[in-house]
Amino acid sequence: MPSGAALRLIGGRGTLASANPVVTVESYWPYATTLFDYIRRAMPFSTPGSLTNDEVYATTAYILAEGKIIDKMTVISAETLPKVQMPNRDGFIPDPRPEMFK
Repeated sequence: MPSGAALRLIGGRGTLASANPVVTVESYWPYATTLFDYIRRAMPFSTPGSLTNDEVYATTAYILAEGKIIDKMTVISAETLPKVQMPNRDGFIPDPRPEMFK
């Protein structure tokens, strides 16, 4: 099991182009919906996929608030989650290469 910086969820904003990038939800992930999906599928570690949707929304909101991406009083739901603007949303470029395999 990784420990230390490998487990960080927040921080690292502005470090991706540096010699020591800190890849976290806050610094790297372009969409908040990806965070929700990951939590829904992978948590908790001992019984992945066992959280209710309300628990997943609450965990997602907690992580986003700790990263100062949303206000701590913001309620995250199916309607509000896609509207969250992640700090690195514009940090990706489309891959212009054609699909080689279908």
